[in-house]
Amino acid sequence: MAKLEVAVIIAMKGHPGSGKSTLAHSIASSLQIPLLDKDDIKNCTIPLQHTSPSPLLNDLSYHAIWNIASTQLRLGLSVILDSPLSHRSHLDHLLHLAASLSARLVVIECKPSDHDEWRKRLERRGGGGGHKPATWQEMEKLLQEYGGCTEYDVADVPKMVADTTAFSLEQLCSAALEFIFSYAAPISTSTQN
Repeated sequence: MAKLEVAVIIAMKGHPGSGKSTLAHSIASSLQIPLLDKDDIKNCTIPLQHTSPSPLLNDLSYHAIWNIASTQLRLGLSVILDSPLSHRSHLDHLLHLAASLSARLVVIECKPSDHDEWRKRLERRGGGGGHKPATWQEMEKLLQEYGGCTEYDVADVPKMVADTTAFSLEQLCSAALEFIFSYAAPISTSTQN
């Protein structure tokens, strides 16, 4: 597999059960780069859930993966961030991080078109630690609570939308790698006449 020529932040985006973690793992394995999963951090906060507000713990989880990503990028490594990226403010933070470390930022959003398959996947995996929806009813409640905030414009950030129920994991990973490499070329500093 080819190596990325510049540091890249690959930000996954999508709802629980959408296939983003499965695709993120496949991409990270193919590129041999660190995968930083917000749920890994959030799972460590479970003992604090009775004494701390959930939004605070969620924000803490995001800040932790951003800090770890910053360290990896300063080492010259690309990273893949596995999180819902549900608010525009999360993307804004990544834009600032990328700019401050001269890294590229790309977004891969997982949007399953087959809601029956999405529902089966979600319910098959269960809740995983109490902070993820375990049933379709819980998923619908979460989507209602989001109130459309997940549907924001990423402006000029390169974005790929992956229908994770229409293609195999191999096909999705191949398309994602092609997308990533198309935006990971070094920025040319020379001017042409």
